[in-house]
Amino acid sequence: MSLKKKIFLLALPLGLLAFSGCSKKSTPSVSSADYREDLSSVRPRFEYVEPSIGKKSETKPAPVDNTSKVANGKTASVNKRLQTVLDTMAQQNKAIKFISGFRIQLYVGNVRQEADNAKAYVYQLFPDLNPYVSYSQPTYRVKAGDFIYRSDAEHYLEQIRGQYSSAVILADRVDIKRSLMIRASAE
Repeated sequence: MSLKKKIFLLALPLGLLAFSGCSKKSTPSVSSADYREDLSSVRPRFEYVEPSIGKKSETKPAPVDNTSKVANGKTASVNKRLQTVLDTMAQQNKAIKFISGFRIQLYVGNVRQEADNAKAYVYQLFPDLNPYVSYSQPTYRVKAGDFIYRSDAEHYLEQIRGQYSSAVILADRVDIKRSLMIRASAE
């Protein structure tokens, strides 16, 4: 075979391939206007009732029945069940004696006499505040009050700082009953 025939045989399929790729292809065109399907059989149907406006019924509402029917036919009072739940919550709340609150620390030091003086100062000028003296060797700490809110403690802190300038407010566990008595007397 001559070289010209070999080139011709190779060029012929390549030429056909090139011409076939350039030809316009006919694809079916899909448009939304051509698509038709009846979906009325699967659509939900609702009946619309026109509300009546302007007509007021003169019937009074039925009285509320506090009992509800249980599936097995027994009647159970909703109020009784609610009352038992509230009673159990009240019992749990009565068991809580302490909460997170604030106390004013008046004195921190090594001298017991000064700690006792700070305690006496609180007793004399602020009888509604309870002083607490703690000793962790070698330091005495005197704290006063059982405050739930920091703003209540700040009110007393301003008065205490006249005598004890280093007084600060600290977060602490406070007795709930005593804190309520302080709040009532401060107002």
